[in-house]
Amino acid sequence: MNKRLSCCLFFILSFSSLFALGTTDRQAIDQIVEHFTHAWNDCEGHGSADYYAEDADFVNIFGMAFAGKEEIESRHVQIHETFLKGSLFEVVETKVREAKPEVVIAQVYWKVSNIQKPVAETMNGIFTHTFVKNNGIWEIAATQNTLISPS
Repeated sequence: MNKRLSCCLFFILSFSSLFALGTTDRQAIDQIVEHFTHAWNDCEGHGSADYYAEDADFVNIFGMAFAGKEEIESRHVQIHETFLKGSLFEVVETKVREAKPEVVIAQVYWKVSNIQKPVAETMNGIFTHTFVKNNGIWEIAATQNTLISPS
């Protein structure tokens, strides 16, 4: 009985380690989130889609869908020319879990301040990013951006 229990425990522990996101991968994902923050704050949206897949999907807080890296970038530049001009993006918290090997779901809680009126001066929300590792490089395959209602 102990031998059977030992074998089962070995397989469970081995299988669970397959889904453990390594430090290097977590750092790569964190760097992508930092890059987006930099693109927002210092580049007025330019570079915001650098780590998106060519065929990525993005749904914004208004439920508008954008397809492809070029359209995602263009939309971020456009919003920085209008109501988000001069706004500041801040990551509040990032939660990451590996759904399966080389597929990660990241919830990035954010705060945007210094927003042009008539919109509220501050907004809070959550990006739900689906990261996929292609040829050893992490990229965002899809993003759902959700606004958190003020309480």
